[in-house]
Amino acid sequence: MWVSNQEKSSFVACLSVAALALPGLMQTAQAGRVEESYNADFQYGHYSESSSRIDVNTYEAALSAPIGKSMTGSVALVKDVVAGASPKNNALVNGEIKQVISGASQKALTSECGKSICDSRDGIAPSITYFFDSGSVNLNGGFSRENDYTSRYVGTAFSKDFNKKLTMANFSASVAFDEIDPTDRPALKGSKTTQQYLLGFSQVINKDSLMLSNVTFAYSSGYLSDPYKMVNFYDGGLYVDSRPDTRPRDKFQFAWLTQYIRHFGDFNDAALHVDYRFSTDSWGVNAHTAEISWHQPVGDGWQIIPRVRYYSQDQADFYQAVGNGDALQKGVYSSDYRLAGFGAVTAGIHVSKEIVGLTPLTHLKFQLGGEYYNHSAGLQLGGNNASNFADFNYFLITGSFNLKF
Repeated sequence: MWVSNQEKSSFVACLSVAALALPGLMQTAQAGRVEESYNADFQYGHYSESSSRIDVNTYEAALSAPIGKSMTGSVALVKDVVAGASPKNNALVNGEIKQVISGASQKALTSECGKSICDSRDGIAPSITYFFDSGSVNLNGGFSRENDYTSRYVGTAFSKDFNKKLTMANFSASVAFDEIDPTDRPALKGSKTTQQYLLGFSQVINKDSLMLSNVTFAYSSGYLSDPYKMVNFYDGGLYVDSRPDTRPRDKFQFAWLTQYIRHFGDFNDAALHVDYRFSTDSWGVNAHTAEISWHQPVGDGWQIIPRVRYYSQDQADFYQAVGNGDALQKGVYSSDYRLAGFGAVTAGIHVSKEIVGLTPLTHLKFQLGGEYYNHSAGLQLGGNNASNFADFNYFLITGSFNLKF
């Protein structure tokens, strides 16, 4: 069963974000610098939602290697295994809105995992970077496939140093082509295209401070609905009809991220990271994200990183917990809880151990992390009780190790 891109932002993407912490997957261009060693990274992540709704296991591996004196090549592999149940619509029960969770279909009951959502995703993402004296150019791409969803993308990135290497400018562009083929709803088969552009810079303020900022523009067109979500329509509290989730066929997005990093030599070379991100789109979803983390070395190669993140978003213009006649006339409607107004708080901690000077390895690093996420309508900026029926939480646990040789 396909789970939409937005749903993946609720769980699989959490694992993908965690994977970005892998050194091999963070081989972003550093101007004029070629990684001279081979890097191998492996990570496992487990995501579990409350009420036994969704469980995801993710396995990721990445390998990067120098190519001559001016290039680095890398390839990343990922496998996600998803099982569980997901909200499919909302219903009025004695005047109160309740989420309806997808039940195990007969097909699912005879499948290996016996769940209504039982799927896996396999993906590969190769990349090559060319370095020159004051910058770098990167070409990348990727392909992933699951039972009813196929995605392909190509991209490029460019970075250049200025101001005696105290300033770096970055630009990237990518385009993705996705095909959606619902297993039990062939009439809703569709495709979509997403273009994304990033422009940013980093600035060394002084010997202890660094600031990074970037803006992202994206445009998606095509089939942007979720074929497995439905909207129940009511008139005067009485059930009228049920229609497939129907969203606009295009979306513009803008996001601005700023990060400040401060080094504290008196605290054993600790570092404070403070992030703020604002995003908005043509669907009316305005979102704010603030995060703070403390990177604390504790001696003998150990490091502890506690962090806290707060997120708040407004509901989409066409979101309704249950549909009414006006939405039906307009032709766009969704009761997907991910498009509702809500807030979320995440708290987590990562512990790592680095060992240097091994033979034949030059570097070995282990990392273990965990986080707790609480999604609540009441946590939205300004407060909101309208969609508290969709409140939930999850746990995410990750483990990884990096080898250099």
